[in-house]
Amino acid sequence: MKDILKIAALVAAILAASFAFVALQQKKGYGLTEGTPAPPLRLPALQGAEVDLESYRGHVVLVNFWATWCPPCVEEMPSLERLHRALAGEGLVVLGVSIDDDGAALEAFVRRAGVTFPIVRDPGGRGPATAWRTTGWPETFVLDRAGRIVRKIVGPARWDTPEAVNWLRGLIKPGAPSGGSG
Repeated sequence: MKDILKIAALVAAILAASFAFVALQQKKGYGLTEGTPAPPLRLPALQGAEVDLESYRGHVVLVNFWATWCPPCVEEMPSLERLHRALAGEGLVVLGVSIDDDGAALEAFVRRAGVTFPIVRDPGGRGPATAWRTTGWPETFVLDRAGRIVRKIVGPARWDTPEAVNWLRGLIKPGAPSGGSG
C-alpha cells in the first residue's frame, strides 16, 4: 500500500511540475495564445508557388506544423485530408507547414498519402516555426477570418470527427463569432 502511495505522489509531483512549466512558459510569452494575431507566414509551396498566409484573410485557416519523420504527424495526416475535402468548399483552408529538410522525401510522402491541401516548406523549422513558437510536432493553430488564433493544439488530433467538423463549420459561417470552444 505504501508503494502505491509513493508512486501516486511521484506521478502527482511530475504532473504538477509539468503544468507549472507550461504555465511559466506561457507567462514568459513563449507560447502563442488564443486571441492573438497569427505571425506572418510566407513560404514556398511544394507545387512551386509561394504561399502567403495573408492571402487567406477572410477564411478560417488551420495551420498544421508537421514532418514526415514524426509518427504522430503521419498518423494525423489522413484526418486532415478528410477535413480538407469535407470543408474546403465551405471556406476552410488547411495549410500544412512541413519542417522536413528532405524535399524529395516530403514530396514522395505527400504523393503516397494523397494529400491535396497546400503544403509549404520550412526546412528544419527555422523560419515561421520559430516565429510561431512551436514546441513540438504536430502543432496546429486554427485561425479565424481576421487571422487571430482561435485554438492551438499540441499533438495529434482527429480533425474529421463530427464534433471537430461542426465546430469548424461554426467558425466558417458568416457572422459567426471569432472565438468559441469546440
